Amino acid sequence: MRVSYSELKQQLQRVLLSRGVEAQTADACAGMFADTTAWGVHSHGVNRFPRFIQQLDAGDIDPTARPERLLTLGAVEQWDAHLGIGNLTARQMMDRAMALADDRGIGLVALRNANHWMRGGAYGWQAAEKGYIGLCWTNSLAVMPPWGAKNCRIGTNPLIIAVPGEPITLVDMSMSMFSYGALELARLAGESLPVDGGYDNAGQPTRDPAVLEANRRILPMGYWKGSALSVVLDMLATLLSGGLSVAEISEDQRDEYGVSQVFIAVRIDALIDDATRDRKLQRIRDYLTGAEPVDPAAPVRLPGQNLPQTFARSLREGITIDDGVWQRILALQEAA
Repeated sequence: MRVSYSELKQQLQRVLLSRGVEAQTADACAGMFADTTAWGVHSHGVNRFPRFIQQLDAGDIDPTARPERLLTLGAVEQWDAHLGIGNLTARQMMDRAMALADDRGIGLVALRNANHWMRGGAYGWQAAEKGYIGLCWTNSLAVMPPWGAKNCRIGTNPLIIAVPGEPITLVDMSMSMFSYGALELARLAGESLPVDGGYDNAGQPTRDPAVLEANRRILPMGYWKGSALSVVLDMLATLLSGGLSVAEISEDQRDEYGVSQVFIAVRIDALIDDATRDRKLQRIRDYLTGAEPVDPAAPVRLPGQNLPQTFARSLREGITIDDGVWQRILALQEAA
């Protein structure tokens, strides 16, 4: 089914207001959830919203909290989110990284005690839209086995890199072969994964998303390489922020909250003039897209190339939402 952007935002805002969230905060938060869904990232938009409300009701998210700066060291700052709303805090932290970059060429903000930021790509895009290179990542609950193991000890720890230009180039990738959101989307659509996503209970490779959601034996992206990258991203986020590691989140918390995140912005216009930047980027694009495709009906494309068209279509025609997910949203009532 398709739902208009305004109706989706209104329903999300209704649920937030029913829980006493301040009106301006509810409007901003609902808008970010609706935007994420309109971009086509349902797994971290409307599909994630009931889980977000569950954590809000449990007290894992404090809608009144405001992030606090703890330390400044040149172009690096440490902040404490105090368990505030994840997407709103992350947007503010990328804004702060850009402000630091304006003065110092690069800005790095490390955040502790944060909550799930929903669509991480939003913050890279936020930077690239304003002409900055944007990088960010977060750690998480242990939901993936490290390479060679059976049980979960590392996070999916998504990494985002965004490059400004026309079009913006955006990489938003989990350290797993498929994120849990992607598994959910495939299951809801009744589809198998296009490649093996992990192991079934007998230790055999599987493309069944429901099996992997249940047993959590998902494969790291690039096998041992994704496993290693997950580990070092966790280490960097923990050390830079002074916050919790994947091990601490998984063993000391009752759920996924209090995560550590890093936001980096680079002022590219101070390093290269616009004309040279555009010329170099265009040559990269042309060289890439000029490759002969395996399937003539599926030309080679840049990462994130189709996102603006998806967003425009969602605003024009309505946002595609799974019927069951929409009914769950409508059924959310005021907290007990």
